[in-house]
Amino acid sequence: DAEGTIVVSNKAARALFGEAKLPNNHPLFRALREGPIQEVDTATGTLVTAEPLFDTNRTKIGAVAYCEQHNEADEARKRLELLLESTGEGIYGLDLEGKCTFVNGSAAAMLGFSREDLRNVRLHDLTHHTRSDGRPYSAEDCPIYRAFREGIGCRVDDESFFRSDGSSFPVEYSSYPIRDKGVVCGAVVTFSDVTARRRTEAALRASEAKYRSLFQTVSEGVYQTSSNGELLAANRALIEMLGYGSEDELRAQDVTDLYVNPDDRKHLTAQLEREGQLVDAELLLKRKDGRVIRVIENARAIQDERKRLVYYEGTLTEVK
Repeated sequence: DAEGTIVVSNKAARALFGEAKLPNNHPLFRALREGPIQEVDTATGTLVTAEPLFDTNRTKIGAVAYCEQHNEADEARKRLELLLESTGEGIYGLDLEGKCTFVNGSAAAMLGFSREDLRNVRLHDLTHHTRSDGRPYSAEDCPIYRAFREGIGCRVDDESFFRSDGSSFPVEYSSYPIRDKGVVCGAVVTFSDVTARRRTEAALRASEAKYRSLFQTVSEGVYQTSSNGELLAANRALIEMLGYGSEDELRAQDVTDLYVNPDDRKHLTAQLEREGQLVDAELLLKRKDGRVIRVIENARAIQDERKRLVYYEGTLTEVK
């Protein structure tokens, strides 16, 4: 009540706290003085939620406490389950026989099974039985199993897992031993479906190959240079235009030395930095044999996502 006297308690509360008088710092009494409180009573292992009581006129008339058994291991397990379910990566655990001890929703979804289908099953036989090239994959050779058999962790990025329908998908996975008091008792495996990444990488390789083919076959001279005058790349047309035998031979030259008037490069790079591009700039260059040629240059400054200069690239067309 408002005077701090316990006026009622049920059987469960008396079983938890006994008949002895509660200490003055118990949440029930503090809620009467301070307001709502929730904390663990370490003496009894209970979670106590206490709050003041008011009548219809908002006059404080007492306080009430609700007590429930609190198990720190259960709380830790709940936090771990929330963590496992909040990630997009597949995560599962194995015992020393290679059987699944736990699996999160992402792993089950990627593999096309329910979690009940996977628990207490040798996952290698179900999802990792065949190599990417079609050859059988024995559990003895599997890096995942090495984690709990030899206590050695691993990361692998060139294998596949199999779904419930028999289809496979490329994965990147890691497997590390689980130790209890220094003794290996299983392994935890984390994996990701890298199908989209592989598709992107393949598209980038195809794009790069296409760009390289265009770079080498176009009739105009094409180049990439750094801001300090280093030639980063040159195509065959530019090499021949300047009379050199190879790209390496041309790259050995300082770009500035190719200009009849070295100040031209200073003016042109200043314009590139200022405007981001050159359009039909006319200049004189020196071939390896000393002959002077007149060229038309079109170029642009390539920047990164922070607008910092990465390199210059452009084309040179000889005016005859």
